[in-house]
Amino acid sequence: MAAALAQDAGAAQAPGADQAVTSYDAGFFAASRPGDAKAMIDRIPGFAFDGGGSVRGLSGAAGNVLIDGRRPSSKSDSLSDVLARIPADQVVRIDVIRGGAPGIDMQRKPVVANVIRDPRGGISGAVSVSDQLTLGAGGRNEGEVAADVAARLGAHVFEAAASYTRGDAHDRRRTHRLRTGGDGRLLMDSQIASDKPADAIVGAAAYETALPVGDVRLNIRSYRETSDITERDVFAYPQGLGVLTEVYRGAGGEFGGRYVAPLGGGVELETLALRSWRTNETRATSVNGAKTVGYRRFDESGETVGRAVLRFHGWDALSLETGLEAAFNWLEGDSALMVGGVLAPAPGSQARVEERRGEGFATGVWQPSPVLAIEAGLRVEASILDPGRGEEQSLDFAKPSAALTWTPSPQRLLRVRIEREVGQLNFNDFVASVNMYTGVVTAGAGLLAPTQTLRAEVAFEQQFAGRGALAAILRQEQIEDVIGLAPVAGPNGLFDARSNVGPGLRQVLELNSTVPLDAGGISGGLLKAGLKAVRSEVTDAATGERRSYSGQSALEWNAAFTQDLPAWNATWGVNLSGATDKTAYRFDGTEASGAEPLASAFVDYSPRSDVTLRLEVNNLTARGAWSERDVHAGLRHVADLVYAERRDEESYRNVRVSLRKAFN
Repeated sequence: MAAALAQDAGAAQAPGADQAVTSYDAGFFAASRPGDAKAMIDRIPGFAFDGGGSVRGLSGAAGNVLIDGRRPSSKSDSLSDVLARIPADQVVRIDVIRGGAPGIDMQRKPVVANVIRDPRGGISGAVSVSDQLTLGAGGRNEGEVAADVAARLGAHVFEAAASYTRGDAHDRRRTHRLRTGGDGRLLMDSQIASDKPADAIVGAAAYETALPVGDVRLNIRSYRETSDITERDVFAYPQGLGVLTEVYRGAGGEFGGRYVAPLGGGVELETLALRSWRTNETRATSVNGAKTVGYRRFDESGETVGRAVLRFHGWDALSLETGLEAAFNWLEGDSALMVGGVLAPAPGSQARVEERRGEGFATGVWQPSPVLAIEAGLRVEASILDPGRGEEQSLDFAKPSAALTWTPSPQRLLRVRIEREVGQLNFNDFVASVNMYTGVVTAGAGLLAPTQTLRAEVAFEQQFAGRGALAAILRQEQIEDVIGLAPVAGPNGLFDARSNVGPGLRQVLELNSTVPLDAGGISGGLLKAGLKAVRSEVTDAATGERRSYSGQSALEWNAAFTQDLPAWNATWGVNLSGATDKTAYRFDGTEASGAEPLASAFVDYSPRSDVTLRLEVNNLTARGAWSERDVHAGLRHVADLVYAERRDEESYRNVRVSLRKAFN
């Protein structure tokens, strides 16, 4: 693949030998004065950042940004944070690869960005501090301090980062709750207010060096987080006071590494291995008059995973890769609900879940011409799942995929893709849980099959005016073994539990645009807008009727305006996201919820190239939100209505100030 050579500092260009690759050099980003690689990624026309999935194993966990041609070797360190620690002045260019290219690990992503760093040595880093003040909330605030450093000394690279956050950042002002009986009588009228102080500390380090054959990278990360929530419910009817306290403690860590070695003849070996662990504990107590409810849940989990990949890219137009992945995952959970000091049992209150999984895969990318790329692959997965109740499942799936990408010009792309994807079971679904804010109990699941999706996608992208782009994606998904809530019998009646509820359908239309506003008289102005429309169908486990997915919004949209002011060394902007409206379904009721549009504004000022001061005003419209919940005496389509509850939430505006000082 030919390297991109910058010809115009103010525009991007694609290498002539490969129209599927567009390169953006440092000059393209100069007017906006980005401080780090993540800010540069956000400026690429038509590129939608994907931080990767929170899944078990390494397959499917990768995002759509590479660093020097490699995916980050850590799973728990978010891709966004990794990019934010790369100073912008160390980025030589960013290549955007559409459809695949020889020697590039696409990770089944149709489009990836490759951040190319300056290989020269030296020491660099940054220190940042920030504080968020909630306006009108009596001094409620959250502060954060973070630092990172990287040292490249010959063949050795050392990296370290740490952050500490403390305070109360939630913006809810109060919630008005009104509950009426099935006959229309007033049952409850109250105002809810809460405090949610929390803190978190995170540390990470990495070491990379060249070996006689290949290079190795080792990394470690650890975190601890806590929160202490107090919610006061002041009743106007019937008069009284309810208090809910919830204490959460969580901790975890990860260590692992990556080894890459050339084997000769255009063959490369990459191996990755990591081990991670997590613990979570929640204790909650609700006191309302003479009634006391207590809830406790403790779980610990871990993962050990290894992956080996052979890449063959000795040919100009063809690259192949094949490999194996093996993983062992486990979760042990214990939950208990006490009502008036008496245990209220629910199915699945204690469980230990284990999964042993292996996957073999092969992928090929063929570029018969500079304007055409064809990708085909096959993954075969086999696993053994033990939910810890004397039952064991053996599962195996074949997951083929194929894609064709046509780029008739550097500014235009058409992509067609079809693939079969198999989801992962959520281990937490096997342990009973309680929502202390609504009193809803969800039982632990029995045997489950993972969701299988046959996905077909057509995408079109057109770039224009240097920084402009229009992208459209149409996607259809035929889904088997959809996982949803279904009624199960328990010791005290019916409960909802995660179950396979049959086939489903999802159709998605995504539109994204980036429009430069210079021609309209707004120098340095840029308008980004996105829209996502979803139509879904699934069979309701309680009623047998077809309906949309539980918790699925039919329409989402967002817009962002930014303007670079080079004479002032500043950038300012406004962000807006649309109202939300969705409905969740349970066997004995429904809960519809929504929120008004959300707006925010910011100003970035850089008095020097190594200093950035940022001022944000969030929730400009003091966004309101609402929920309506109906609860029936049994199956909601046949049983009488017990009560209906509406909650209306008011929120505060907040101001955030941050200062970042880089050094190198």
